Amino acid sequence: MTLTETLQIKERYLKFEDMRALDYIERRWKEDGSPTERWQMINFLEKMLRELQDCGGYPKVLLLRKKEIQRRTFTIPEPFEKKESADCSCSGGWLATGRPCPCPKGEPHRERLRKWGMAV
Repeated sequence: MTLTETLQIKERYLKFEDMRALDYIERRWKEDGSPTERWQMINFLEKMLRELQDCGGYPKVLLLRKKEIQRRTFTIPEPFEKKESADCSCSGGWLATGRPCPCPKGEPHRERLRKWGMAV
């Protein structure tokens, strides 16, 4: 999971300068061990905002997300885990995307696709 996905930032609404800054922040986030705890993320975002302010500016969405995390109006999502069959929302073993579900109901479909030589 990337920082952009973690903070749920839609890149299509950003300017070119913001995209360059976001790429830099992504690299720094990975170098710092990809923090996802609430206070670690706040401290990381504060450090990046100060660093980018000295270099000419930062994407405004980072300040917005930092404030939302501080106010607890935005929560950092947990990393994606495979769904179990009890809370699975697939339809007959198929997801809405047309892929077989990772739950046990999707195993026959995955097996059939493997027999046909498809990578699943």
